[in-house]
Amino acid sequence: MIRHAPDHLDRFLALCGDCETVQHEVLTDILRRAGGSAIGRRFGFDAIDGYRTFSTAVPPLDWSDHEGYAQSLADGDADQLFAGVPDYFICTSGTTGAVKIIPESAAGRQAKSITTRLRLEAIARHAPAVMQGKMLPLVNNAIEGYTRAGIPYGSASGVTLATAPESVRARLAFPIEILDVGYSDSLDYLIMRFALEQDVRGIFGNNAGRIEQLCRRAEAEAERIIDDIESGSLSCARRLPEATRASLLAKCAPNPARAETLRQAYAREGRFTPRAYWPECRVIACWLSGSVGRYVDPLRGWFDRTTIFFDVGYGATEGKFNIPLAPSEPAGPLAIHAAFYEFKPLDSGDGMLRAHELKAGGRYELYVTSYSGLYRYGMHDIVRVAGFTGTTPHIVFERKAGDVLNICGEKVAASTLIPIVASAVGDPLVHWCVVGDGRAKRYHFCLELPELPADAGVSARAYAEAIEQALNQDTLIYPIFRGQNLLQPAAVSLMRPGWRESLYTERTRNGQSRAQVKLPLVYEAVPLERFEAVTSAG
Repeated sequence: MIRHAPDHLDRFLALCGDCETVQHEVLTDILRRAGGSAIGRRFGFDAIDGYRTFSTAVPPLDWSDHEGYAQSLADGDADQLFAGVPDYFICTSGTTGAVKIIPESAAGRQAKSITTRLRLEAIARHAPAVMQGKMLPLVNNAIEGYTRAGIPYGSASGVTLATAPESVRARLAFPIEILDVGYSDSLDYLIMRFALEQDVRGIFGNNAGRIEQLCRRAEAEAERIIDDIESGSLSCARRLPEATRASLLAKCAPNPARAETLRQAYAREGRFTPRAYWPECRVIACWLSGSVGRYVDPLRGWFDRTTIFFDVGYGATEGKFNIPLAPSEPAGPLAIHAAFYEFKPLDSGDGMLRAHELKAGGRYELYVTSYSGLYRYGMHDIVRVAGFTGTTPHIVFERKAGDVLNICGEKVAASTLIPIVASAVGDPLVHWCVVGDGRAKRYHFCLELPELPADAGVSARAYAEAIEQALNQDTLIYPIFRGQNLLQPAAVSLMRPGWRESLYTERTRNGQSRAQVKLPLVYEAVPLERFEAVTSAG
């Protein structure tokens, strides 16, 4: 792996010139470290001398193949997926499967930490001013519970922050103990109450919708927040746990000068937006690709047009997989130092390919072998190659492997519908999804607008006609199946306000924050059907 160095990004880019060699060394290192583990003995890691013997000895695996070993680690048994026991486990929260906890080894943590450093340096090269102020990270608590053996588990984002260098944590826009509050209205208020007192230059999170949610909360509570800053108080303190309340109040002091600055900015702008309270904010780093990327455009209007949007990087609980190098570009060189990667071509009988064997424009399903004990692990993610640095591919996440509409063999990726729906609807959308209605043989779109129109039935029919027209014009395969009468015209349901919030509530019942939740685009039935107000077709 790359070691910390002042020129770590330049060094990484130099390594990208020989992807095959670096990946060979990473695979060798991972297997050497895990040779004495239970899974290493099972598959004979000590006898593997290269990729060919590795791919022969170890079949493609899924979580079910790792789960028993992970559970043994959680119970305190050592040397299961790697040498020793993990310092902590990371909780998943995605679009497929139940919540699970994945062990993190010391080497795995280091690999992720280096990738985070590389991403930050890439951002700082385009916006050096971001390093001169405070940073607002939108993360979950690093510790949310303990396994039977007393090993902590928590969120990937929280662990990233907790293990970040002190120089990074010293620049946080809020006290880190705020995260102990857990997801709630109090948490949102506290984040913005402390952050509005700071010169925030960069916001780092996954979901742009989460950032917009905080902006809306600050605008709704502007006077209350400003009063708290002026008096050095916390008006929500009575709802906090006693220890947290005492700790946070100790960090508050009257700041009438900042309060007056905020009041003047509010009056000048006519709205309480980041343009008013964070005029020097230079970077928003969030997901720009996949289904979650559709939340970015509504967010732009809250910020100055000089603020650049950077992709925070493609990754998951299992690892951090690329390093975006330019604003507005979610693709970036594969993090070849951090894990060993394999790629399964889509719609092809070919076997696995290694990173240096990929083709520009190709789409592949990703498999990962990590320092934290995942081996030929199927991510169920589809990535696209968007160029190269040296021999290292630039990859971008497109969709989950199951995020596809396939009523009659059309295989339309939900990600291709994002611009179609945006252009066809035109009006602001709070949220939308599509149901692949196999019985009616149609795409059934569920739309939540900021307000339900008075003429909801007329509007639903108009939106359905606009989407149907766009589908026939902007996709290659849809009109073919429509012409063959294998697909019927699209339908639209207008959903009552609160639908998206309830979807998040349903998916965060395990205590996870919505910042880590990716609401699916494709469903088999209308989600939370009770919110359905009117449908364009019977």
